[in-house]
Amino acid sequence: MDRKRPRGRSPPSPSPATDAAAASSVLDDGDLLREILLRLESPTSLVRASLVSRRWLLHASDPAFLRRFGLLHPPRLLGFYVDSASLPRPRFVPLPSHPPELAAVVRRGSFDLAGTGGFDLGTGICHCRNGRLLVCHRRGVDSTLQLRRPLHPARDGEVISTFRTQPIPLPPNERRHSRYVLLPEDDGNGGGDGVACTVVTLVSSEREVFAKVEKILQAGNWDVAQTSAPIELPAQWRRSLSRGFLVNGKLYMLGTTGYILGLELVSMRLFFIKVPDAVRYDCPKSFQLSVKLTQAEKSGLYLIHVEGFKIHVWLHRTDGNTAGNNWILVDTICLREVFGHLLKPSWESEDSRISLPGSGDNAEFVFLEVDGEVFCMHIMRRTVEKVYKMAMKGDFLFDIYPFMMVWPPIFPAWTKTHVQELSTT
Repeated sequence: MDRKRPRGRSPPSPSPATDAAAASSVLDDGDLLREILLRLESPTSLVRASLVSRRWLLHASDPAFLRRFGLLHPPRLLGFYVDSASLPRPRFVPLPSHPPELAAVVRRGSFDLAGTGGFDLGTGICHCRNGRLLVCHRRGVDSTLQLRRPLHPARDGEVISTFRTQPIPLPPNERRHSRYVLLPEDDGNGGGDGVACTVVTLVSSEREVFAKVEKILQAGNWDVAQTSAPIELPAQWRRSLSRGFLVNGKLYMLGTTGYILGLELVSMRLFFIKVPDAVRYDCPKSFQLSVKLTQAEKSGLYLIHVEGFKIHVWLHRTDGNTAGNNWILVDTICLREVFGHLLKPSWESEDSRISLPGSGDNAEFVFLEVDGEVFCMHIMRRTVEKVYKMAMKGDFLFDIYPFMMVWPPIFPAWTKTHVQELSTT
């Protein structure tokens, strides 16, 4: 007869040596370790995991692994800079619904645009991308370009160039100038040319437009300017352009009469893209541009358009045919359904109008403004939250600049002390 085990006694627990052997059998397997790292929720967790050992760092920072991680965990929106008539300078507004880990990232950041360099009046944002801001401080005719890295205070506040801007006269042919100052797409580290930023000036007359491109090097010197060949303007072209959108070496600028002006920076070729006929005469504030490159079947230039209480998302494929008009309506969103209890009866009046002051990369989200309140809507998830309210009645909203987590993450050099530091945090 089998002897019964005495009641109240638990089975013997594995020895520490057994536990260590079991863990080693998993963590020493590179494929299993990568699958475990893929299940971390954010880039900050991935960076912390890379401090465990050099081997973990090699797996976490591998470009192929980062591509997989980025698809599963796209860079998160931390907040945005708002620029309005009542503000002395653009102000950072964090999203109200951050998980604790991202909230801690925001708390450690240095987002005040007046906090570095001792600059006073005339501060504006030229470009914002991938955790960096290109800020221009104007004092009279003198302008200073400054690179801000709010998430990396040790590298924050570098002055790129100080130059004098003379008033641009209008000759008899009434040439107009539109200027864009752009950060490099590779964070200034991957191109090898030492470019700190690129200045694009569009010069247009009644009948044609050409572009002048100048590069400011990291040493502060201006490179030799390049000039494009002029192209003929479409009929009824209005020469005011929206904020530029730079991706894959192409600058897209939304015009005010149904066209997008594009510039290929390498070949210095200008081109036009005609917006869909159904929306070409609508108000410019009802449009936003975005570019999606992460999924081949849905990659291209996106035009986000608000009409009444509906959002329409149009796709223009950019695979080699930059000037074609092959727009496809890929999504329509009913704002009454998405907003739900946030919808106010006053928005139905003719005095209320919904505008789109900003949008995110990859056609992921868009900002909407109505009656002095700003909302952020995630396009795919069909979710919306209120993120800002104007401080003054009648305030005018100029622009919203989304501020994203840095991608790919910045991995520190590994040392033996990092494991001790990790255990105490």
